[in-house]
Amino acid sequence: MQSIVLEKESWTKRLPQTIVSVVTFPLRTAAMVRRSATIASISLLLFTIVSINVLWGYPWSGIFAACISTLAIGLCANQFMQPRLNMNVSLPRSIEAEQTFGFRVHLRNRRRLPALQLVADLDLPPENDPSLRSRKPRNQDHPSHCAYEVLSDASPIPKIGPGESVTADVKMRFWKRGIHTMPDMTVKSMFPFCLFEYTTRIPSQSTVAVTPKRLYQADDSAARGQLSELAAWISTVAAADTSDYAGSREYQYGMPVQRWDYASWARLGKPIVQEFQSPRVQTVCLIVDTAVEPHHGGPSTLPGSTLPGSTLPGSALPGKEATRTSDANPRLSAETIETVFSFAATCLTELFQRKVSVKMLIAGESIETADDPHALLDNAHDLEAMLIRLAMARHTPAGLANQHLEAAIASMPKTPTLLLSARQHFPAIVANAACKRIFVP
Repeated sequence: MQSIVLEKESWTKRLPQTIVSVVTFPLRTAAMVRRSATIASISLLLFTIVSINVLWGYPWSGIFAACISTLAIGLCANQFMQPRLNMNVSLPRSIEAEQTFGFRVHLRNRRRLPALQLVADLDLPPENDPSLRSRKPRNQDHPSHCAYEVLSDASPIPKIGPGESVTADVKMRFWKRGIHTMPDMTVKSMFPFCLFEYTTRIPSQSTVAVTPKRLYQADDSAARGQLSELAAWISTVAAADTSDYAGSREYQYGMPVQRWDYASWARLGKPIVQEFQSPRVQTVCLIVDTAVEPHHGGPSTLPGSTLPGSTLPGSALPGKEATRTSDANPRLSAETIETVFSFAATCLTELFQRKVSVKMLIAGESIETADDPHALLDNAHDLEAMLIRLAMARHTPAGLANQHLEAAIASMPKTPTLLLSARQHFPAIVANAACKRIFVP
């Protein structure tokens, strides 16, 4: 008896859904046909209308029936041959912002039927997405809302057999630093005869680290002075690689000879070699400050403080103008921090090229698991790993940044230290520290 009651209740719940599905079926079918229509199907539809021959009153029945049959069979075949694909992406470990890179997309057919007449391309974000894509802008600077740019065209794929895989090469570049999720892949099936298209969107779970763009004096005239100062400091540090004379000793078979001591050889009658030792600087400390001055309007702005250009009681400045001025400050703060990260990437690359080990601290990094203050300056011999740390860095409030900087200065070893910052005012411990400071405007 209870099962009969449950069946009645379930039927009562399904009945409205069934009625709605039956009523809306024509509308859903029309919408599906409209979305999948192509130029070929629309042209055939127009020819079908012409075949009715309303003007003369004699319909072309054979042509009309052939057109209708072709459209119906093409639509059914297109829906029946919908591709089901798996996607794998072969990505580099990291890439530099604004640099073109290529990667491969592997598509595998999961069906027992072949996938025919496919066109694969990267998915377009929604129009209201702040990370809109721009494809191949010509002679234009990239807009601030563009996250990436695709430099390759859509890849046509004639056929993917059951269980087989194909590879498509894609070129693109990211404009901004950070950890980015790769765009989804859109695959269109044009089978048969390109009458209709069925679009399959394959979500991407892959991410890539986009490291800061390195700066060059020829490209960035505004920071040319700071770049020259940075290059001079690096040259001074690397100059310690000069070898100093340590003494002479008798030559033994298999010893590497840098210079013979001919005077001692002539006096003693034995081959004598000179030995040298290098007072090379083994490690350099790099501290990256991720906070800005409070007047830039970033997160470090004190509560209740007044931004430049904001409306004060009794001020004649319109409220709309004040809003626009205040909104521009966070963007200026973000651009300043990005310049600091670019300086850090440039410094790291140059030091590693000169074979100098680097210990780097980024203010605001998660250090909850570090019990030892020396963990703030963990040594890393992998340049790419340190650049990825810069890619993951975030803007930090001044208070938290000062705490990290004070802890780093207190545990700083007696090695050359460089502090890159967009600020000129620091706590006393940081301001009086024996380190090289470069102000990034």
